[in-house]
Amino acid sequence: MNDASAPVLTARGVRLGFADDVVLDDIDLEVAPREFVAMVGASGVGKSTLLRAFAGLLAPQRGDVHLSTAEAPASRAWSMVFQAPRLFPWRRVRANVELGLEGLGLSRDERRARAMEPLSLVGLEELAERWPRTLSGGQQQRVGIARALAVRPRVLFMDEPFSALDALTRQRLQSELTELRQRSDAAIVFVTHDIEEAVLLADRVVVLAKHDKGTPATVRDIVTIDLPLARSREQSGFREHVQRLEQHIGVAATPEETTS
Repeated sequence: MNDASAPVLTARGVRLGFADDVVLDDIDLEVAPREFVAMVGASGVGKSTLLRAFAGLLAPQRGDVHLSTAEAPASRAWSMVFQAPRLFPWRRVRANVELGLEGLGLSRDERRARAMEPLSLVGLEELAERWPRTLSGGQQQRVGIARALAVRPRVLFMDEPFSALDALTRQRLQSELTELRQRSDAAIVFVTHDIEEAVLLADRVVVLAKHDKGTPATVRDIVTIDLPLARSREQSGFREHVQRLEQHIGVAATPEETTS
């Protein structure tokens, strides 16, 4: 049984790259249960690469990544929300959410019931029998989030989940994610180019940057966001956090950038 106070994710001395091309080096990080950690950095610095390594999809060249095992029966240690929803058009909304539950030893009725829980959390329970093509982009991404939550992960990885959405939908989903994290037991590791988004959502923000051109990126700073959970861009202290992060990155990242 896992220690409730132990980190759900630990990285020590991690180096990542391809052959002789080292992208990231000396990465150290711990993520606590139910913590929200955002990762920011200039385009191409390796944020999505690091996220894949945290999930065990990419082996480090050096160092170790430890991800806590699943605690509850019929659950998984982690799940992922991608930039695009990646829904199967031939499966209705509930059937798409059930996808991650297949192979966990649940009966059909148990899978159907489990799928409705996260659909309710994201406000889509009434659309459970709709086809993906009938949903808006924001609704489709909420289905993707529901699918990831259905397996009751200890860590939810989110790779630029709102980058393809229009500004109003993005702001609405940011607000919904703040509410959702209070009702979920999962820790969240969130990749974004949008520094304001990171400050708006995260407990801590990890800044990935290169010390010199041509060198691997590393953790330049980890900034604790000491603001109330319900935040706005206009509140005192918000702009100061954004400016500090921009200074560490060197070049202000923008929401329009798509390469990680």
